[in-house]
Amino acid sequence: MFEKLWACVLMAFVFWHSGPVNATAAVPVPLPQLPATFSGTLPCASCEGIQTNITLQADGTFFSRQFYVGQPLPNQASDLGRWVMSHYGNILVTQGQNSELRYFRVKSADEIEMLDLEARTIFSTLNYSLNRTSTADVPDLKLSPLTGLYRYFADAGRFIECASGLNLPVVAMGDNAKLENAYLQLREEPGQALLATVYGHIKPAQSMEGDKLTPSLHPLRFENIASGNCPKHLRSAKLENQFWTLVQLQGKPVVLPETGRAPGLMLHVDNNRLSGSGGCNQLLGTYALDGRLVQLSLVAATRMACLSGGNVDTELIDTLTQVRSWNILGQRMELYDQLGRLLARFEVR
Repeated sequence: MFEKLWACVLMAFVFWHSGPVNATAAVPVPLPQLPATFSGTLPCASCEGIQTNITLQADGTFFSRQFYVGQPLPNQASDLGRWVMSHYGNILVTQGQNSELRYFRVKSADEIEMLDLEARTIFSTLNYSLNRTSTADVPDLKLSPLTGLYRYFADAGRFIECASGLNLPVVAMGDNAKLENAYLQLREEPGQALLATVYGHIKPAQSMEGDKLTPSLHPLRFENIASGNCPKHLRSAKLENQFWTLVQLQGKPVVLPETGRAPGLMLHVDNNRLSGSGGCNQLLGTYALDGRLVQLSLVAATRMACLSGGNVDTELIDTLTQVRSWNILGQRMELYDQLGRLLARFEVR
């Protein structure tokens, strides 16, 4: 089968010229010394405005508080998660407990601007900017539900919150006894981590050493504990040696197959090889990088008869001939043409 497959290889020479490119990276804007809090009132469709505070921590975590002006109680919400910067373009990416990605452009060390769900500028007369405050907020968040890996060892409980990865000491108050007892009944060995869900309050408390205040979990109400692991939290993916699944092509969503080969690309550091698929046929080639610019020297594609729907072989090859630059926003890769227009979007799946 392998020999027959390669017997019908079509060699398609496709060159990406590296001429003048308008989609060059913006001049990097440094963030202020962290932690830093950005505050402002964002537009709201059903209230007078959303008073928003977002605090970025140096360890890659963030927390936020929102107050919905003019709404009846409860009109406050808190969130906790991780943040990363895009490889180019000064785009701040955050992912909180509900796994929704939010994007902000870092306009200066003192201002960030909220973008839409596609990480594009919101063209409006309304204000989408948040400005840095003189002092950074301290974590004081009531979160429900709060999920993380809990372990009780050496007479102390620890809770690694899933969305942020924060490793928090658990304060002996509220439902701590219920949480501890449920853990001891379920664990199979000392120190084993179990997935727990609580209604909790994260705020500073005195450390066991008694010399400083440290963010801690106050378990207000115990919900559940079971075997399991946290899903992977937000990180900044690498361009190379990573399979990128195609999710959007020329402005249209790509329907991924339930079984079989998913359309996508992989750039191999070894010999600068490119491999991939449009959902049916295999694509092969080489690539060259120069900062944000990318150049493809050669593509080869197999010519299998594709009976299943959903493959985008031809469209993907045609699109690749137009690509001149790239960017990564967390787990998303985008490819652009010479004018900086989005051609294709990929994700780590």
